[in-house]
Amino acid sequence: MNPRQRVIAAVHHQEPDRVPIDLGGMRATGIMATAYAALKTHLGITGGDISVYDPGQQLAAVEEPVRAAIGCDVVSLDGGLLDAWRPYILPDGTPARIGRGFLTEPDGSGGEYAVDEMGRRHRHRPAASFYFDPLHFPLEEASSAADLESYSWPLLTDDALTGLQREARRLDEETEYAILGAFGGSFIEDGQCLRGWTNFMMDLAADRPFAEAMLDRLLDAHLRNVALYLDAVGDRLQIIQVGGDLGTQNGPQISPRTYEELIQPRQKAFWTRIHELAPHVAIFLHSCGGIRELLPGIIDAGCDILNPVQFGARGMNLADLKREFGNQLCFWGGGCDTQQVLPFGTPEEVYHHTRRNVECLMPGGGFVFCQVHNIQAATPPENIVAMFEAVRDAGVYAGGES
Repeated sequence: MNPRQRVIAAVHHQEPDRVPIDLGGMRATGIMATAYAALKTHLGITGGDISVYDPGQQLAAVEEPVRAAIGCDVVSLDGGLLDAWRPYILPDGTPARIGRGFLTEPDGSGGEYAVDEMGRRHRHRPAASFYFDPLHFPLEEASSAADLESYSWPLLTDDALTGLQREARRLDEETEYAILGAFGGSFIEDGQCLRGWTNFMMDLAADRPFAEAMLDRLLDAHLRNVALYLDAVGDRLQIIQVGGDLGTQNGPQISPRTYEELIQPRQKAFWTRIHELAPHVAIFLHSCGGIRELLPGIIDAGCDILNPVQFGARGMNLADLKREFGNQLCFWGGGCDTQQVLPFGTPEEVYHHTRRNVECLMPGGGFVFCQVHNIQAATPPENIVAMFEAVRDAGVYAGGES
């Protein structure tokens, strides 16, 4: 099988020749730039660039030699769109490059601010952090439906759609990778980004009419944008990623009742429209945390693929998930814990931990390997290599070749 065929088979709950592998197919299956630089050195890969394509999370664009070295089967549609770069120094001092439009200035304490073209500070990375945190939220002062009506809800531009179309054509015609389009289209996460986390959670709990008005405006924006998106690239995609986080380490962010009343019906309307516009495209939900209680509703809403399968969170035991939902969901993730095992274990511990997870999730297909969320900054490259060695050793189906 080629990579695209391998992923399609797995997503449709068929056993391919081996377990498909993803690194960097979207912005929660990737690797932070400092860890990526160390991995390239460890693999003996010279040349190329350390390109930070997601500044907030400091994620590196995964290059072809690295994909080949680990046996990757997936490529990100939006990962190749950025083509204007400037020099940048990573937090550990490694030279890299970052999008020319992402401007920064020192904060005077070892960290840095992200600034817009007018010099206004909109994100901050403290010295002790690898991440940029937002400083402002566009609708944090909103209090009425009128405030929502006056907001300029983003619409995909012709230039953006042309760029997506060009890149999708290139990936489809010049590679054999499965193509994952990172559309987004969240409800909880987008509400938090627009209102601020605290404000939006208070809206859900204490101001139901305002919360519903907000969610309806988000649904309307998602429906308009996804129609434009799929018209431009739907014939080239195999997977479309939607968002966003519904869980925490200890369970769902919201009660199952709130999910069923406010979020699930809008997810269903949105995801149903995606399936109508592009029946061949699988819906990939990225949601961190312990969301076991929400999975029946997520499946009913039309989800095909669940990521990152955070088995360290409450209720997310891999064997239980595979037994209860393995015929309905493709698990894209759950391969290796990135909170403790991958960064802090020995290579041998990483290998055996990963092998057990692969052997649990691979029977019957419905599994694409990746670690639980992004590989973090200080993760030893030896551990990353051990993780992928375990997949190659354990992830061969009957009749396949290692």
